[in-house]
Amino acid sequence: MTPVLVVTGAAGGMGRATVKEFKSHGFKIVGFDRFPDKENCDLFFQGEVTDENLWREAKKLIEKTFGQVDALVNLAGRNYLANVEECNLDEWRNMFEVNVFGMVVSIKHMKNLLEHSSAPTIVNMSSISGYIGSVGYAAYCSTKGAIDSLTKSLALELAPKIRINAIAPGWIETPFTVEGLEKSEDPAQYRREVEAMHALSRVGKPEEIAKSIYWMCSPNSSFMTGSVVIVDGGYMIKN
Repeated sequence: MTPVLVVTGAAGGMGRATVKEFKSHGFKIVGFDRFPDKENCDLFFQGEVTDENLWREAKKLIEKTFGQVDALVNLAGRNYLANVEECNLDEWRNMFEVNVFGMVVSIKHMKNLLEHSSAPTIVNMSSISGYIGSVGYAAYCSTKGAIDSLTKSLALELAPKIRINAIAPGWIETPFTVEGLEKSEDPAQYRREVEAMHALSRVGKPEEIAKSIYWMCSPNSSFMTGSVVIVDGGYMIKN
C-alpha cells in the first residue's frame, strides 16, 4: 500500500522541501496551508490550521481516498516580534492558537487514521528557540517550549502504536527566517553574525531539515519516541 503523508504548512519553504522529500520516497501527499499549493499535493486543504470543521472534512476525504495516514508532520507556524511591555495579548493568543493548538487539532483528527497504519509516526516542528530564548521573541520561544512538552506528553499517551517526536532546527534559509533578518537595521551584517553563530558557519537549508524529518518518520528511527532532535549546525554547542 502506498504510504500517505499529511503535512501542515505545506506551502511554506520547509513544507515544500518536506513534500518533495517524502514524494521521492513514494508517499502520497495531503497538504494543509492558508496559501494555495495544490500542484505539489495529491490532496490539498486551504484554510486555518486550527479550523476543526476543515479537519473533519479532511478526515472523511482522506479516509475515503487513502484509508489511512502513515505520517503526520506539523510544520504550520507563525512568528511575532514585540517586547513584553509593548506586546499585544491577542497576538500572543494567536501564536499559541497557530503554533501549538494547530498541532493539537491535527493530531486529534488524524489519530484514528494513523492507527490504521502499521508504523504510524508524527513529527512536530519545534526550534532551538525553545531552549535559548530571544529578545523580542518571547511569544515564539514560549510556543516552541510548549511544543516540546506536548510532544513528550503525547508520546506516552499515543504509545505504543504511534511514535511522536519533534525537530528543533537552528537558522534555516526560508522566507520565515529571511523575514526575521529583514527586520534588523542592517540585514546583511546581521546575516553574517548569524552565520558565525553556527559551528558550521552557515545557516541550514530546508532540504536538510526535510531529510531529518523523513528519517524520524522512517523505520530507521523505530525505537525513538518523545524525543526533541536538535538540527542546528552546531549553534547550541557554540553559544
